[in-house]
Amino acid sequence: MSSKTRIVVLHMKEVVYTVLFIVLGIVLVLLLVFMFGPGGKNRSGEESAVYNAGVYTSSIQLDGQTLDVQVVVDEDHINSVSLVNLDETVATMYPLLQDSMDSISQQIYEDQSTENISYTVENQYTTTILLDAVEDALDMARITPED
Repeated sequence: MSSKTRIVVLHMKEVVYTVLFIVLGIVLVLLLVFMFGPGGKNRSGEESAVYNAGVYTSSIQLDGQTLDVQVVVDEDHINSVSLVNLDETVATMYPLLQDSMDSISQQIYEDQSTENISYTVENQYTTTILLDAVEDALDMARITPED
């Protein structure tokens, strides 16, 4: 029988170092794949801009009087919604107009959306007109894909 038997001696210290370097190598490779690999946009946690920052207005016609709904937006949220060019005669003729605007303005600011706005039955038509005007102004502010 001419087979030669080989005896391999491994030191525990060398085995531990080898396993440790293999684990660190795997962690490094996974980290590089997650950081630089293919993935969705904004992987770094940045939010993309939703609006072009600025002041946008939409007009409403009430009994021959024109008033504007003004919406102020940043790149990622709605700052304020208000009525401008509100004449005293219009305010007198439509007493619920300013109250409706204050109510929906607060809700839009808190929710950052015109969806699910609550209003009372007595000012549902006024609120609907105001919400349509706010939507028109926000549509002008929204970033389109070709921007």
